Amino acid sequence: MSGSTDTAPVDAALLDAALERFIRARDVDADPADRQALADWAAADPAHEAALARVEAMWGADAFAAALVRTMQPAPLPASSRPASSPSRLRQRAWPLALAASVLLMIGIGAALDLPLRLRADAITATGERRLVVLADGSRVTLDTDSAIAVTIDETGRHLTLLEGRAFFEVTPDAARPFDVAAGPAKVRVTGTAFAVGFTADDAIMVQVRSGRVEAGAAGRSRALGAGDALRLDGTGPGIVTHPDPARPDPAQGLGWLDGRLVFVDRPLGDVLAELDRYLPGRILVTDPAIAARRVTGNYRLDDPAGSTLALAAVAGAEVTQITGRLLILH
Repeated sequence: MSGSTDTAPVDAALLDAALERFIRARDVDADPADRQALADWAAADPAHEAALARVEAMWGADAFAAALVRTMQPAPLPASSRPASSPSRLRQRAWPLALAASVLLMIGIGAALDLPLRLRADAITATGERRLVVLADGSRVTLDTDSAIAVTIDETGRHLTLLEGRAFFEVTPDAARPFDVAAGPAKVRVTGTAFAVGFTADDAIMVQVRSGRVEAGAAGRSRALGAGDALRLDGTGPGIVTHPDPARPDPAQGLGWLDGRLVFVDRPLGDVLAELDRYLPGRILVTDPAIAARRVTGNYRLDDPAGSTLALAAVAGAEVTQITGRLLILH
């Protein structure tokens, strides 16, 4: 085998076939026949060999291994709904899990990594879930996908901590009990308003105000925000207050997720896919930086992140390979 990793186009169907055969052959419980079948398939056609070389190059990337770890763990079915399966069908379902287990052992990642988060949280959402939480004072919190909050309400005030993800707060006015939200290095204080707080991909904090006024600060400095304002904060303090043009919404500053939409104008595809990835019970992986840099505009549903990813790939001229229905690879 040549092992070439050039970027010549490879047919998407061949990549699918190469991925399936390659992963079967890498399974710790693979039969020698699986490995021989891979070698025979690659030797049968130079196009097969090129597809396998591309797969091997992707497999060597850290991001691909991490994606497999996150992807190959299907949700268990209730016992009553599990169909009867022959031994061959059981093996077909089991090989991705065996591979995932071997990858987990290889890179030293244990199960239940989110257990400490769950122990701290008073409310939490799963991937793809949005949840409305009504607090004891009547305030409402909408949690986005993969988000968690801790809540303390007493006579001194209302204190919430955003532990992960992002949330939208509709605060019941109570001048005697300020409403505080802490998130990483940031803290937001209000008495009655509607605003969102969320972690960014680089662990900064974004605050967006829909109505009323808030005071947001970090590192000993704060900014006053009004309706429509947005502010990024990190360990160095608050940035510049921005008031986005409503005619050109931005996914990093908009609140479209509250309506189940992702709206963006002239954004890098990689940024948009990173947002969609938060809603997919798996992983979206872009193997070509040139594809990630392509600029796109659109309005897509968040309840179908896989479908939205396929549509965006078509717009950007990228091919998509799917593994186990949960890993989407753009190339």
